Amino acid sequence: MIGSVLVEHVDPLAGEHRDRIRNSVVHAAPVLAKLRNLAVAELRAATDVLTGLPNNRALQGHAKRMFAHASRTSTSLGVAILDLDHFKQINDNYGHGKGDEVLAAVGAALQATVSESDIVGRWGGEEFMILLADVDRAGAKGAAEKIREAVAKLKIVGVERAITASIGVAAMPDDGADITTLTRNADRALYAAKAGGRNRVESFTHESGNGVPPQRPTVPDTSPTR
Repeated sequence: MIGSVLVEHVDPLAGEHRDRIRNSVVHAAPVLAKLRNLAVAELRAATDVLTGLPNNRALQGHAKRMFAHASRTSTSLGVAILDLDHFKQINDNYGHGKGDEVLAAVGAALQATVSESDIVGRWGGEEFMILLADVDRAGAKGAAEKIREAVAKLKIVGVERAITASIGVAAMPDDGADITTLTRNADRALYAAKAGGRNRVESFTHESGNGVPPQRPTVPDTSPTR
């Protein structure tokens, strides 16, 4: 259904008036259909097909808006970047189909774990981003620990190995005066979590900088993923 028009009148409408209303509806229908198709296209462009979560492009928009809101209201924003440990081995040993099942299951687990005010999305490949509203660094780390535990509980039929994740967190205002810096520092914390043995959560610290992550774009490749 594209839309509906309800016309109420006390007295029966004359034929001329009925024709005028009918013609108006006929002319409006293509416009409504175009608007509906545009809305569907915009939603698809912002959604990761595999997980049904916001994709990288949509996440960037959410992050900018949430950062701006936190700045205006003098609240905070936590950013967590999650990377599935040894995901390539799952694809290599069990096939890409099972890898896709793992990604979809992880996305669902993340969505079920966070609060309604938070945003979960697929950042790229086997990475996910979680935008945590109104939490400081300690709160972001606590939320990330719950997420890590939820991922570790996942069982996928046909995948005979544990599914674990490394997570890096950072929070404004201490860890970044803009969303780009905040995201980069969460990525540095992720690198520290992976270097520290994986299946763990690390917070960004200014003292150590959590080391320097491998050279890669701050914003991952936005080309379509499976």
